[in-house]
Amino acid sequence: LASVKRQMKTERDVSDTSVDKWRVFADVGDARTRLGLQDRALRVLNALLSFFPVAELSNERNLRRL
Repeated sequence: LASVKRQMKTERDVSDTSVDKWRVFADVGDARTRLGLQDRALRVLNALLSFFPVAELSNERNLRRL
């Protein structure tokens, strides 16, 4: 139950903010071992982010929940 509450709080806190896509990429790169990512996955993410037209990522402007 505590985990679900924490996730709900995080979703509320994050939903109103925007983040720099390259800062996210750097953070993912730093945590790649913990996330279990290979270098190839980071290269693909880098390519995808480079084609994304804006530097700021946010739910309101350009990221939609499925």
